[in-house]
Amino acid sequence: MDLMTCQGNSLILFTLIHFTLGRSFSVLYAIVNQMPAGLYFPLALVYDYVQIPVYGIILEQSSKRFFPVRWIRKKADRMLTSMEEKPLLKRILAFGDVGLILLSALPIRGFGILSGSIAGFFMKKGKLRGTTLLMIGSFLGILIIMGIGHGIIRAIDLF
Repeated sequence: MDLMTCQGNSLILFTLIHFTLGRSFSVLYAIVNQMPAGLYFPLALVYDYVQIPVYGIILEQSSKRFFPVRWIRKKADRMLTSMEEKPLLKRILAFGDVGLILLSALPIRGFGILSGSIAGFFMKKGKLRGTTLLMIGSFLGILIIMGIGHGIIRAIDLF
Protein backbone atom coordinates (compact mmCIF):
# COMPACT_ATOMS: atom_id res chain seq x y z
CA MET A 1 0.00 0.00 0.00
CA ASP A 2 2.84 2.38 0.82
CA LEU A 3 4.36 1.81 -2.64
CA MET A 4 1.09 2.78 -4.34
CA THR A 5 0.75 5.90 -2.21
CA CYS A 6 4.34 6.85 -2.98
CA GLN A 7 3.85 6.31 -6.72
CA GLY A 8 0.56 8.21 -6.63
CA ASN A 9 2.27 11.15 -4.97
CA SER A 10 5.03 11.01 -7.59
CA LEU A 11 2.43 11.17 -10.37
CA ILE A 12 0.70 14.12 -8.75
CA LEU A 13 4.02 15.95 -8.32
CA PHE A 14 5.02 15.05 -11.89
CA THR A 15 1.76 16.54 -13.16
CA LEU A 16 2.08 19.70 -11.08
CA ILE A 17 5.67 20.20 -12.17
CA HIS A 18 4.81 19.60 -15.84
CA PHE A 19 2.06 22.21 -15.89
CA THR A 20 3.88 24.80 -13.78
CA LEU A 21 7.60 24.51 -14.54
CA GLY A 22 7.39 22.66 -17.85
CA ARG A 23 8.27 19.41 -19.55
CA SER A 24 12.01 19.56 -18.87
CA PHE A 25 11.61 19.80 -15.11
CA SER A 26 8.89 17.16 -14.94
CA VAL A 27 10.95 14.64 -16.91
CA LEU A 28 14.04 15.40 -14.80
CA TYR A 29 11.91 14.91 -11.68
CA ALA A 30 10.74 11.54 -13.01
CA ILE A 31 14.31 10.45 -13.78
CA VAL A 32 15.67 11.52 -10.41
CA ASN A 33 12.80 9.76 -8.62
CA GLN A 34 13.32 6.63 -10.73
CA MET A 35 9.84 6.60 -12.20
CA PRO A 36 9.51 4.06 -15.01
CA ALA A 37 10.10 5.58 -18.46
CA GLY A 38 7.07 3.64 -19.70
CA LEU A 39 5.00 5.76 -17.35
CA TYR A 40 6.42 9.29 -17.54
CA PHE A 41 7.29 9.33 -21.27
CA PRO A 42 3.73 8.81 -22.57
CA LEU A 43 2.32 10.90 -19.75
CA ALA A 44 4.53 13.86 -20.71
CA LEU A 45 3.45 13.44 -24.36
CA VAL A 46 -0.22 13.41 -23.39
CA TYR A 47 0.20 16.48 -21.18
CA ASP A 48 1.88 18.35 -24.03
CA TYR A 49 -0.82 17.19 -26.45
CA VAL A 50 -3.54 18.51 -24.11
CA GLN A 51 -1.85 21.90 -23.92
CA ILE A 52 -1.76 22.46 -27.71
CA PRO A 53 -5.52 22.85 -28.36
CA VAL A 54 -5.96 24.83 -25.14
CA TYR A 55 -3.33 27.36 -26.22
CA GLY A 56 -4.71 27.28 -29.77
CA ILE A 57 -8.23 28.14 -28.61
CA ILE A 58 -6.90 30.91 -26.38
CA LEU A 59 -4.83 32.34 -29.26
CA GLU A 60 -7.76 32.21 -31.69
CA GLN A 61 -10.13 33.85 -29.22
CA SER A 62 -7.64 36.52 -28.19
CA SER A 63 -7.03 37.51 -31.80
CA LYS A 64 -10.74 37.75 -32.72
CA ARG A 65 -12.09 39.93 -29.94
CA PHE A 66 -11.44 41.16 -26.46
CA PHE A 67 -10.33 38.18 -24.44
CA PRO A 68 -9.57 38.48 -20.71
CA VAL A 69 -6.39 36.37 -20.77
CA ARG A 70 -3.58 38.91 -20.53
CA TRP A 71 -0.75 36.46 -19.92
CA ILE A 72 -1.07 34.95 -23.41
CA ARG A 73 -0.91 38.42 -24.97
CA LYS A 74 2.13 39.28 -22.85
CA LYS A 75 3.81 36.01 -23.86
CA ALA A 76 3.06 36.67 -27.54
CA ASP A 77 4.36 40.24 -27.27
CA ARG A 78 7.51 39.02 -25.51
CA MET A 79 8.05 36.42 -28.21
CA LEU A 80 7.70 38.97 -31.00
CA THR A 81 10.06 41.33 -29.18
CA SER A 82 12.44 38.46 -28.55
CA MET A 83 12.45 37.61 -32.25
CA GLU A 84 13.60 41.13 -33.02
CA GLU A 85 16.19 41.29 -30.25
CA LYS A 86 17.53 37.73 -30.15
CA PRO A 87 18.96 36.32 -33.36
CA LEU A 88 18.80 32.70 -32.11
CA LEU A 89 15.01 32.63 -32.04
CA LYS A 90 14.82 34.39 -35.40
CA ARG A 91 17.24 31.87 -36.95
CA ILE A 92 15.37 28.92 -35.51
CA LEU A 93 12.02 30.11 -36.85
CA ALA A 94 13.61 30.83 -40.25
CA PHE A 95 13.85 27.04 -40.70
CA GLY A 96 10.05 26.87 -41.02
CA ASP A 97 8.64 23.51 -39.94
CA VAL A 98 11.98 22.29 -38.61
CA GLY A 99 12.32 25.52 -36.65
CA LEU A 100 8.91 25.01 -35.07
CA ILE A 101 9.94 21.49 -34.06
CA LEU A 102 13.17 22.84 -32.55
CA LEU A 103 11.31 25.61 -30.75
CA SER A 104 9.06 23.12 -29.02
CA ALA A 105 11.84 20.56 -28.40
CA LEU A 106 14.88 22.39 -27.09
CA PRO A 107 15.17 22.49 -23.30
CA ILE A 108 15.93 26.20 -23.22
CA ARG A 109 14.02 28.66 -21.04
CA GLY A 110 11.22 30.23 -23.05
CA PHE A 111 10.99 27.37 -25.53
CA GLY A 112 8.32 24.69 -25.33
CA ILE A 113 4.72 24.01 -26.23
CA LEU A 114 3.42 27.49 -25.38
CA SER A 115 6.11 29.23 -27.43
CA GLY A 116 5.67 26.70 -30.21
CA SER A 117 1.91 27.22 -30.22
CA ILE A 118 2.36 30.98 -30.46
CA ALA A 119 4.95 30.64 -33.23
CA GLY A 120 2.77 28.15 -35.13
CA PHE A 121 -0.17 30.54 -34.84
CA PHE A 122 1.85 33.46 -36.22
CA MET A 123 3.40 31.24 -38.91
CA LYS A 124 -0.17 30.37 -40.01
CA LYS A 125 0.28 26.62 -39.58
CA GLY A 126 -2.95 24.69 -39.76
CA LYS A 127 -4.27 22.90 -36.70
CA LEU A 128 -3.26 19.43 -37.86
CA ARG A 129 0.13 20.45 -39.22
CA GLY A 130 0.93 22.65 -36.23
CA THR A 131 -0.10 19.97 -33.75
CA THR A 132 1.95 17.35 -35.58
CA LEU A 133 5.05 19.55 -35.62
CA LEU A 134 4.67 20.45 -31.95
CA MET A 135 4.20 16.81 -30.96
CA ILE A 136 7.31 15.80 -32.90
CA GLY A 137 9.11 18.53 -30.97
CA SER A 138 7.64 17.29 -27.70
CA PHE A 139 8.79 13.73 -28.45
CA LEU A 140 12.31 14.91 -29.29
CA GLY A 141 12.36 17.24 -26.29
CA ILE A 142 11.54 14.39 -23.92
CA LEU A 143 14.31 12.28 -25.47
CA ILE A 144 16.78 15.16 -25.10
CA ILE A 145 15.91 15.65 -21.43
CA MET A 146 16.08 11.89 -20.82
CA GLY A 147 19.57 11.86 -22.32
CA ILE A 148 20.69 14.83 -20.26
CA GLY A 149 19.12 13.46 -17.05
CA HIS A 150 20.57 9.97 -17.41
CA GLY A 151 23.94 11.45 -18.37
CA ILE A 152 23.99 13.58 -15.22
CA ILE A 153 23.07 10.60 -13.05
CA ARG A 154 25.85 8.49 -14.63
CA ALA A 155 28.35 11.29 -14.12
CA ILE A 156 27.34 11.61 -10.46
CA ASP A 157 27.65 7.84 -10.01
CA LEU A 158 31.23 7.99 -11.29
CA PHE A 159 32.24 10.21 -8.40
